[in-house]
Amino acid sequence: MSTLCLLISITTFATGSTTEMVDPQYLYAEQLFESGDYQAARLAYKRLLFYHPDTELRDIADYQIARTYYYQNQIVHAAALFREFSAVHPNSPLRFRSQLMLGQLHFDAGKYSLARTTLFELQHTSQDPEVVTTAHYLRGWCYIYTTDWNKAISELRQVDASQTGALHGENAYKLADTLLAETPLPSKSPQLAGWLSTVVPGSGQLYVGKVKEGILAAALNGVCIYLIADAIRDRRYVDSAGLFCVGWQFYWGNRTNARQFAAEYNKHRERELIEMLKHQANSVLP
Repeated sequence: MSTLCLLISITTFATGSTTEMVDPQYLYAEQLFESGDYQAARLAYKRLLFYHPDTELRDIADYQIARTYYYQNQIVHAAALFREFSAVHPNSPLRFRSQLMLGQLHFDAGKYSLARTTLFELQHTSQDPEVVTTAHYLRGWCYIYTTDWNKAISELRQVDASQTGALHGENAYKLADTLLAETPLPSKSPQLAGWLSTVVPGSGQLYVGKVKEGILAAALNGVCIYLIADAIRDRRYVDSAGLFCVGWQFYWGNRTNARQFAAEYNKHRERELIEMLKHQANSVLP
């Protein structure tokens, strides 16, 4: 489960006139939930709904039941309950937080495009400032994981630092500052690496920083070229054709490897930055 789920664990209690007459069963369920005994809490919420089907706390209980599944990593059950929450409780203010949890579920599953869409809709429908600012934060992380640094900075800059109940606004600004300072990342062009090794075998590897691989590629291709030329000079055309077939594999492999090394270099730098940002975020989580 993503550590970012800590950011959307917005505590929910009964409000209004019902606060003075909260059912003891509900308070017991909340106590179990806060203690981390999610299975027992779920049973307590369900017991509340069974004995008091008309309770004004029904939407809160349903929302908390879905969260117990989430925190027990029973994603299918959690997603189903969060998805149907708006239909069951169309007037509940928790419907926006339920949608926020759906965005979190998509994020945890690595479905960043779907998570962004879900959170974008939420930003334009919810009037809850904590929900909206958390949606911006999660969308920022979606863009971070897809290495769209500029959009990530834009989303993190829109986090309302005053909404401390939803997330750490100051942390969001620090993440945006880090992205602004570290990007664009130094990179190597796979196309250039490939063409360099096409012209001079091994030079593409040297361009990427793979010295040993570059020297090996140059040596193997050099030997092949020498043997082919020697066979042609001695009029051993069959041998030269065979050597050409073998040498072509080394030559083309040298070009392909140069491109792969460049792509791996870029991916490595991206992973390093993402890990830095994750460490920065986790260091201030409660």
